[in-house]
Amino acid sequence: MELSGITETCCGYSGGTASWPTYESIGDHTECVRVRFDPAVLSYPQLIDWFFANHSWRHNNVSYRQYMNGVWPHDEQQAAVVQAAVAKLPGDVETYIAPKTEFYRAEEYHQKFYAK
Repeated sequence: MELSGITETCCGYSGGTASWPTYESIGDHTECVRVRFDPAVLSYPQLIDWFFANHSWRHNNVSYRQYMNGVWPHDEQQAAVVQAAVAKLPGDVETYIAPKTEFYRAEEYHQKFYAK
């Protein structure tokens, strides 16, 4: 689903401790998507609301970090936006929320996978 205001997406790995993970040696990283957006078209609160509306926030497989769902806010302002979005949701939110860590671009064959 296309979202107006998105200027770039990139598949990668985040949240782990090792440098330069790969799909074959992901370690404690999570597969993720870096999203760049135009704030004149799409606000961060709108992006986060879209995120929570389009993934299973009630269920998460945190025992298998590679495929768990999560969000890594870049600063305290973004973290407050995420927490405000979570507060609007009914019930327990299982989405992993943690401060931004180093993002590592995934291998080229992961980029635009469905488009290829």
